[in-house]
Amino acid sequence: MEILKSIVLRLGYTALILLCVSLMVFAVTELLPGNVITMILGTDATEEEVRRLTALMGLDLPAWQRYLNWVGSAVQGDLGTSLRMQQPISGLLLQRMGDSLVLASVAFVMVAVGGILIGLITALFEGTRIDRYISGIAAIGTSLPEFVTGTVFVLIFAGGVFSWFPPSGYGGLANGLGPALHQLFLPALTLSIVLMAYVGRVTRTSTIDALRSDYVRTARLKGVPEWKVITRHVIPNAFVPTVTVLFMNIGWMVGGIVVVEAVFVFPGIGRLMLFAIAERDWPLIQACALAIAAIYVFSNLVGDLLALWLNPRLRVEGR
Repeated sequence: MEILKSIVLRLGYTALILLCVSLMVFAVTELLPGNVITMILGTDATEEEVRRLTALMGLDLPAWQRYLNWVGSAVQGDLGTSLRMQQPISGLLLQRMGDSLVLASVAFVMVAVGGILIGLITALFEGTRIDRYISGIAAIGTSLPEFVTGTVFVLIFAGGVFSWFPPSGYGGLANGLGPALHQLFLPALTLSIVLMAYVGRVTRTSTIDALRSDYVRTARLKGVPEWKVITRHVIPNAFVPTVTVLFMNIGWMVGGIVVVEAVFVFPGIGRLMLFAIAERDWPLIQACALAIAAIYVFSNLVGDLLALWLNPRLRVEGR
């Protein structure tokens, strides 16, 4: 019953956050410079043409009424029509979000595997050169923003020193899984490096704590083989904070997609949003921003609920 109450409470928080985000997105697009009517019709348009298009787009209505109309349509799945592409935004957004989610999924696997391996190796070799070298490389990775890391990767591995990977573009899964993964590797690695190092630090700390715990000491005194101590006692207990942190930071990864897609010319939602901003396509800007915010919020909700499931004490603290 308590966990159900916690879930309902967090769902309420999520709905409230999304409402606040929609308000901010609408307000920001209202304040952006530029007149969309002038951009569509040009500077030579007559007053009658401007008046007709303004009424057709609903821009003659008060801001509060336009906001309510937009939110009401968005809840029903209608995000409007792109002013520049003259296409329904819902279908366009779903296609781009699909490509971005594929990129994020590959990056998530890299973060999970790489971060856990980094944490385990540095914890098991605590204080050695291996620990210092890997920790130093991870610290460098976390200090570089995605656009710097991506540019360096392109210069080294995509036509610079080596030509192992394509510098840009993505043909989708229709061309086969192998070619798709080949195109996704560099952008996914760029997207995952910062979070991989962070997950590695969390895994290292929790693994060291588990190695120094009483139950591990007792298992060793009983003569349990070291590999059994690691696999049966250390890893299951050390991975609880790791898994929680991993899922709660998916939203952060989604936020970095915009930069990575711009660097690698990846046809995802991030580049779609940059196009919408450059073209002053207000409905498309609002839809992209709301979609990214929704992914961010719901991924944090999943991480929060996962933390409740893995650690029952949080349910008591949250009451």
